[in-house]
Amino acid sequence: MRKLYFASLCCAALSANAQWVEVACPVNANLWKMGWATEDVGYMNTNSALLKTVDGGETWTTTSYTGNVDGDFSFPTSSVGYMAGFYDIIKKTTDGGNTWTSVTVNNQALPVRSVSFVDANTGWVVGINGFIRKTTNGGASWTVQTASGTAQFRRVHFVNANVGTAIGDNGAIRRTTNGGSSWTTIFGAPNTYLNDIFFLDENIGFIVGGQGTILTTSNGGVNWTTMNSGTTQWLETVCFRNPLEGYVGGTSGFMMKTTNGGLTWVVENNPFFLSTQSINDIVWKTDHYLAIGSAGNITRTGTVGIRTIGTDGIVMELGPNPATTSVMIRVPELADRARTVRVFDTGGSLLHTTTLAGDRDQLDVTGLSDGLYVLEVSVGASLARMKLVVQR
Repeated sequence: MRKLYFASLCCAALSANAQWVEVACPVNANLWKMGWATEDVGYMNTNSALLKTVDGGETWTTTSYTGNVDGDFSFPTSSVGYMAGFYDIIKKTTDGGNTWTSVTVNNQALPVRSVSFVDANTGWVVGINGFIRKTTNGGASWTVQTASGTAQFRRVHFVNANVGTAIGDNGAIRRTTNGGSSWTTIFGAPNTYLNDIFFLDENIGFIVGGQGTILTTSNGGVNWTTMNSGTTQWLETVCFRNPLEGYVGGTSGFMMKTTNGGLTWVVENNPFFLSTQSINDIVWKTDHYLAIGSAGNITRTGTVGIRTIGTDGIVMELGPNPATTSVMIRVPELADRARTVRVFDTGGSLLHTTTLAGDRDQLDVTGLSDGLYVLEVSVGASLARMKLVVQR
């Protein structure tokens, strides 16, 4: 048996840099929003299918549900969840997303753009023409609620059973402190589309929208302050992992990061999104961010190893590393050439051999125990070896 010893690789140790790496997507479709029943079990709606993950977004599979639904999700419990949809219909699950049923809101052909539930029974939906409805019985019946004007609402979010905020076109912000019995107009936002709202807790929140708009509140939405984003790009999504660190994303594959609560923003390159594509949603999951968007693009932050293959000057990428269930191997310049992949333990014993092809491939590592391995990739006479960490 051929022997490779990890000690011989020390001088060529893999360089590790935190960056965005690709996650395989089972459909070539526009990816809209993600919703999470638990930290690991989540769903993603697309313009062709509903996708599911059971490992925090490392891998995604199609479900039996089909249809074009581009609204957001709300999972008040691990079993009960709601998904906004088209033409007065939302979808409801009571078994953690395994099955979904249609719930009629108002018997009229109006799109339901956003949904927010604070428990299994109590929730709100919003849509165009100032549309706001509330249910206290899990969608069996709905009560009309009214806010001033006829705002074209895009998102709604309740931080508790009383306090909620709805946002929409032309800088529309409406806030309630009594469960929606009355809504107050919040002034001061730029006259543009407000596309996404995110609350880190009951006090700290963010709104993003057109023309590079980023708003923040520290008092639960009583007041919103316009932040200096430094861009005029159209922003679709916002996510913070803590009061200091967060991301915004939008059209043209545009993404920015802040590490000081939004006082300053730095443009960050996500190489898997082209200038013709949008980043539609970003979420934080335990130890990494996930971003989704146009053309079936799913990416995550992670540690990636990059090595040159032999003397050919070919760059290979490996990630995520550490890996949990699978690892992506990319060799963009050799999309039409098969490559042999071998996995060794640190003592040099060969554990696994497979042949991969295409410019990107998923290598299943579920059969490997947690620990350190050596991954070898050969393409013709070219050869590269990398450290691979499996950690769950």
